[in-house]
Amino acid sequence: MARLGRLCLAIPPLTEIRDKLSRPLLFQHWDDSAQSAIWIASDGDDVRCVTVSGLSVAEMGAIWISFNERLSRANFDISAQLVRDIIEAEIDVVVALVN
Repeated sequence: MARLGRLCLAIPPLTEIRDKLSRPLLFQHWDDSAQSAIWIASDGDDVRCVTVSGLSVAEMGAIWISFNERLSRANFDISAQLVRDIIEAEIDVVVALVN
């Protein structure tokens, strides 16, 4: 839970949804100052977070539409690989995963 607390501090709107992570949830946030997108998915037990940087807000908007559909087909099992596949398919760029 300490890691979740640090994540909540790093993502201002997440403090508003923290209590909702105990049930299925998909949360997307664009951080304009950092020029990055954050996806958080919870199945009610596990919470996963993927952050994407290096794309414009317009590119991220195009990806979010496809992302919602693909994530629902993947039973909300978010992963860096899934996000990479969506980005590469939607805007035709090569994505490097960084841990």
